[in-house]
Amino acid sequence: MSKEFKIPQNVKMDFDTKKIFGPKESIKEVMQAQQEGEYADILNSTDNTEKLISNLIKNKESFVETSKLVDSAAERKVIMPMPKSMLANSLGSMKLSANAAATAAAPNSTPNGAYAINFNTLYTDSIAAKGDQRWYAFQLPAEKKLTLYMAPVADTTVDNDLFLYKFDQTNGSVTVVAQSRNKAGMYELLSYVAPAGIYFVSVNSYACTAANNFQIMARTSDTWDEAEGDDSMSMAKEMPVNSEIIGTLDNSLDQDCRLWLVKETGNYQLQLTVPSTDLKYQVQILSSSQNLITTLDQNKTTNFPNVAPGGYYLKIVSTDNKVDPTVKYNFSLILMPSDVIDTSKYTAMLSTSGKQLIEFLEPGAVKDLKRNALTVDRKEFDPQFIDFSTGRASMPGYQCGGLGEINKTVFTKTNLGVGTYTSDLINVSNALICTADNALYFWQLREKFYHDYPAAYGQPNYTYYSGTDRFGTPCYTGVWRNKYNDIQIQFVIDIDQMKVVDMYAPNFFYGTMKDRAGVSGNGTHTFTQK
Repeated sequence: MSKEFKIPQNVKMDFDTKKIFGPKESIKEVMQAQQEGEYADILNSTDNTEKLISNLIKNKESFVETSKLVDSAAERKVIMPMPKSMLANSLGSMKLSANAAATAAAPNSTPNGAYAINFNTLYTDSIAAKGDQRWYAFQLPAEKKLTLYMAPVADTTVDNDLFLYKFDQTNGSVTVVAQSRNKAGMYELLSYVAPAGIYFVSVNSYACTAANNFQIMARTSDTWDEAEGDDSMSMAKEMPVNSEIIGTLDNSLDQDCRLWLVKETGNYQLQLTVPSTDLKYQVQILSSSQNLITTLDQNKTTNFPNVAPGGYYLKIVSTDNKVDPTVKYNFSLILMPSDVIDTSKYTAMLSTSGKQLIEFLEPGAVKDLKRNALTVDRKEFDPQFIDFSTGRASMPGYQCGGLGEINKTVFTKTNLGVGTYTSDLINVSNALICTADNALYFWQLREKFYHDYPAAYGQPNYTYYSGTDRFGTPCYTGVWRNKYNDIQIQFVIDIDQMKVVDMYAPNFFYGTMKDRAGVSGNGTHTFTQK
């Protein structure tokens, strides 16, 4: 930051001071503005998933002891990660007296007296009484994502809130662009994708009876996901059921917040997937009163039966301060069908596009279910027709493709997943790979060229007319039928078309097995999990 930066003078305040500094709406009231009804403080669960019950916070005690937040590394790993490189140093001009009268007249109690601060530096300041303010300013030379953090004194009767303002150089006014208004005893954190310009930060005392110290820091990120800024619970957007977040954590302070509104009692599946063993991300679930209920570690799936109606907060954080802005996590929130009676036998995922709900139910998941079932948007998928309309050249004068049927299909969860499928012939961006045991008939096709099938093939099980060749000679397609009782068959579905478009394995066209004549192809295909 340039040392020549000076705080703009004669700054005009362009906001409703009564709304910001007056009686603060409760979290419950904020959520009731979005939906009517009462909100529960805990998730009900009979699941014995690791950490689910043991992490339950009872009696609505404070979310965090602020002394632990500031001083205890162990507690920070669970509640609010702090960067290991953070320097707890203060500018001389900000090292104010602990005397209430002295701090009340602090130079930076108005925006015109704001202190210029540097990024990635932790400053200590003091605030004296309810309604008091402390102001800071900095200049941003280019668009960045801003993260602002404020740690309060170790006193749950102290409630300091955090606000970010954009300075308008044309009229000298500042307007609120982001805010964090957590309850007493909690840290404050906000983020904002900020264009180049001058910004002001204020710490506002909502409740205190004597001078108290706090710490504040501003940090910038060069990359961010499209949902930023979403670090503040005060500005958290609702996460609909049967939806997902695909995002990143771009710095060690970053957290991604969502509001989860439960309108009626139901069973939910929550899953956090992070494609990196070097990272330790976690979902924290908080009640409407901001009490921590439980946590969900990465690459874990947790089923919550009988979740009571209410408002809950969801926060995705790093538990060890280590982040990688290039690694995308996937967090999904699925409402199970109302007839599911055994949540341990239920698995759900969203398609690559995020538009379709894929569900796998094992016997006993719902009443009287005796077999595995695969559904897409709550409709059971029945792959009776596998029609490869694209010809596949394997030998001169012949084509190979596939036409199949499945009788009494036995689906398995083996390699079940959504992603992108790419082959020599087709590309499917919204694909599902499925596995079936034993019952799959794999039909091999060859176009009859001049009425002459290869001798090694023998007579086909079925023959049908398939037009004429370029010389006008009638052509026929022969179908040879093989049943594999001792291997699993994988096939690929285009979810948007609800159509099986390819066999993944085995498939002689890709060299994973030989055809009836002992010929195997050299095509290539890949399935990339999302």
